[in-house]
Amino acid sequence: MATKKKIDELANYWMSEIKGGLDYRKKYSTRDRWDDFRKYYRGQWAAGLIPVNKIFSFGRMLIPKVYFRAPRVTVTPTKPDMIWHAKVVESIDNTLIRETFLKNTLKRSALDGYLCGVGPIKLGYDSQFGYIPEQAAGDDGATVTQVSKKEGDRIEYEVGVKPGMPWALRTRPEDVVVPWGSEDPNSIPWIAHYILRPLDDVMQDQKYKESALKELKGTRTPALEDNKKVEFRPRHQRDKVTQYAELWEIRDCKSKQMIVLCEDQVLLSTPDVLQIEGLPWEFITFNPDPEYFWGIPDAHILEPQQLELNETRTQASRHRAIALLKFLYKEGAFTKEELAKFLSGEVGIAVSIKDVDNIAAAITMVQPHIPPDLYRESMAIVQDMREELGFSQNQEGAFSPYHGKTATETMTVAQAFEDRIDERRDIVGDTIQRIVRKWNQFIFNFWTEKKVVQITSPQGEPFWVEYTGDQIEGEYFLNLDVESGMPITRPLKYQMGQELMKTFGGDPLINQVLLRQISLDNYAIIDPRVSNLLLAQPGIDTQAEAGKRQPSPAHGGGGKGSAGGRQGSSPEKPMEFEDAKKKFEQGR
Repeated sequence: MATKKKIDELANYWMSEIKGGLDYRKKYSTRDRWDDFRKYYRGQWAAGLIPVNKIFSFGRMLIPKVYFRAPRVTVTPTKPDMIWHAKVVESIDNTLIRETFLKNTLKRSALDGYLCGVGPIKLGYDSQFGYIPEQAAGDDGATVTQVSKKEGDRIEYEVGVKPGMPWALRTRPEDVVVPWGSEDPNSIPWIAHYILRPLDDVMQDQKYKESALKELKGTRTPALEDNKKVEFRPRHQRDKVTQYAELWEIRDCKSKQMIVLCEDQVLLSTPDVLQIEGLPWEFITFNPDPEYFWGIPDAHILEPQQLELNETRTQASRHRAIALLKFLYKEGAFTKEELAKFLSGEVGIAVSIKDVDNIAAAITMVQPHIPPDLYRESMAIVQDMREELGFSQNQEGAFSPYHGKTATETMTVAQAFEDRIDERRDIVGDTIQRIVRKWNQFIFNFWTEKKVVQITSPQGEPFWVEYTGDQIEGEYFLNLDVESGMPITRPLKYQMGQELMKTFGGDPLINQVLLRQISLDNYAIIDPRVSNLLLAQPGIDTQAEAGKRQPSPAHGGGGKGSAGGRQGSSPEKPMEFEDAKKKFEQGR
């Protein structure tokens, strides 16, 4: 058991290392500007300014081009005898992608990469604040650390973090610290994560040392905010009661340890079981710096032109305001009543003037000139911003106003990507693959109890198989399947159903009853009774086919009445792993 002196030395050492990492970030990153870039994105400009918010519009245009609307991976084994195992792993992976809200994580981290230069993504298993296998309490490997010592109270609130499941969450870039001099995310010796949790939740977390918890007092309280210059985030409740604890969660590659510090106390020091293939972190960096870890934000590159564009548009607005039609008239030449007649919109009205020998001298029209160069300057600035980000006017979804719509230009507008956008999309795709690869290692190690998943046989027959993590463990190639990951809409399903009927209608090798069932399913939204149109055939329960419900393969769940595959293959009665493997190999 570590002595108090060694514990104090450990806390002092890591706080010194973290301070060095903070100094490194402050000196070599754009950290001091991140809040400004976020304000630009939100549209928070100085009063009296007329903005043309290209930082927002380019950001909203960039995100849909780089993330995957329905990401899906294809798993290929490195050994020929692992084809069946790869099929099971592929089904699990694609289910996890959906259930852990990975798409939302990628979108938010891509936005961080655009505004801050780096988008950190933290990976984990079971608990949001550290997984300890010795505390596993459920059949799925779930621990007790998501609930407090008070029975029934939750102390973790992230929906995407589920007991006994891997997860990936976006983390604020300013909450991440790496060692001084770090360059590549794949070679950092340690990483520290700043976490702000309600003090009461920390006190109730069963993974932390009781002796250390007794010393905590809370370092962030809303009541002190007016007296001390501390950052207090909007997502934390502002009142006079809630106290917060500042935690540093450190993952050290050298010792493969996870250390949690709070108020100079070591709350946790334990082997980090998630360091299976490196640190459980990934980063989306669109513009890597040639020397430093912290990437270059697109917003930082666009900022000078954005400010110049705002100033140009503001000047044009002021010119336009003073360029409205105005009159100068000689004092005393008009009475108030006659002047009101002059400025009225009536036709043919007569206005009298006093004591003026020259009528032209009584009033003069003034209409200032609006400099046309202001508009040309604005267009030049916008073009500079497009070139810096890698967009053309066509990629913004608009045709050029300077000439007609040629066939080549129409194809350019329809084209999804340019070379630089393809590179960014490839960065996000690689991040997905690395996340899923690390998830698989968690599954292989922690899923010791049996689970079930639905697999499709080579004949197209769905059936359920029972497995454990060690049965599917192996080395696999992961490929992001963009085409099969496209979102399936109702019009697309209807079109595919019609094409199937045209292609295979009447084919003796195709199950015609099932083929018609697929076609009829497209009309179920109009009238649920449409499934009754298909007459029952011997050996085929069409009502059961129409009422299928697919439980979550990752959880192995499924209520009564669930169907899938032939008799003897259901969530309640899945096939054994080896039996299903033989069935799969026989059908190939």
